[in-house]
Amino acid sequence: MNNRCPKCGKKLSFFYMKQNCPKCNVNLVYYNLDKNLESDHEKAMKEQAAVDKFLNNLKISTVGTKTSLIRFITFFSPLVWMLLPMFETRNNTVISLLSVITGIINDSMPVDLIFSDRSYLFPVLCLACIIIFSLAVIISACFSTGKNALLRNVVFSIINTLVFIVLVAASVISGATVDVGVFIVFAVYVLEIVLHKSADKIIH
Repeated sequence: MNNRCPKCGKKLSFFYMKQNCPKCNVNLVYYNLDKNLESDHEKAMKEQAAVDKFLNNLKISTVGTKTSLIRFITFFSPLVWMLLPMFETRNNTVISLLSVITGIINDSMPVDLIFSDRSYLFPVLCLACIIIFSLAVIISACFSTGKNALLRNVVFSIINTLVFIVLVAASVISGATVDVGVFIVFAVYVLEIVLHKSADKIIH
């Protein structure tokens, strides 16, 4: 209960437990109840509208159109293509997401080799960055109906692609050779940028 009467403003003791104000006798519990309920209703409606808008934007950005759906599926495709051979080190070790996962599960990941052989280090970093930066692109694209959405999506995708190219180049310079998975992932990144523009035209 408030420490002041909502009608006359009389200060009430913290331990005052009666329903009526000792000065104006107004009911402290039910005073302006209808107005307060209406205010709470309006606040709830605004919050519901904000949630509905958020969910609608999320739906349009991901599966609202065929182009958006194709783009959303494309974001996850590098994880599939990374199962293919991506690199081969100077020691003829084939590196792919599958080989890395298998190495972690079987506790056979050559950690010492990662830090001693750059032809192994940079390919592993490349796989890790594909996963991390692809996640950033997905999060950005999930909210593609806002202001400057196209620019934001394209910038994230370009940064993702540039990091990929730099790490691939570093791998090659370090003695690794690229395999089929690298070329497919690069093609997917180019496709993402094209789909960003196509999806933005449809959404807006």
